[in-house]
Amino acid sequence: MISKKQFISIPYEELSKPADYPIIEDYPSLLFFIQRNQNHNTVVYELNVSAGGLLNLEEPMSLHWLRYENGHYVEKQPLNYIQKKLAYGYKHRVIANDLVAFEIVSYDEIRFYLGKGMGERYHAFFVENGINIQLQSVYIYAEDLGVFPQVKYAEISGIVASSGEDFYKRIIFEDL
Repeated sequence: MISKKQFISIPYEELSKPADYPIIEDYPSLLFFIQRNQNHNTVVYELNVSAGGLLNLEEPMSLHWLRYENGHYVEKQPLNYIQKKLAYGYKHRVIANDLVAFEIVSYDEIRFYLGKGMGERYHAFFVENGINIQLQSVYIYAEDLGVFPQVKYAEISGIVASSGEDFYKRIIFEDL
């Protein structure tokens, strides 16, 4: 089945992520997170550094679930093999000792970069119309239609790196 993608920039007020979803507070190793409409469980992408504090070039990010029940945090849990290989894992390429390009395995049409931003802190970035965007979160809306959910759209939230303005984009996936 061929999928047609449509990109739309939308104002924050029109985002469809429910207001009751957990807010992941920022902390130094947090890069970004993914939430889905199926439940409040959240996939978190964190910076992975070596004992000496240098970026681990073999595995620059570590991933885990934050599990929730009835809207309350329950536990931190690793992703399983299938989740890493088919959905939330990433492929990366080292550009320099402090710069890595990566794609999410389930959607490799956006190239992201892991590098230092303002204040020498690492962030995940991508380029949109020639503008550097610091990725903060992704919300995925999918329908359960068999073994694998069918993604209908994704909402990307971030910050324009040069100005600090909020950035929101919806990617709609339509079947042809």
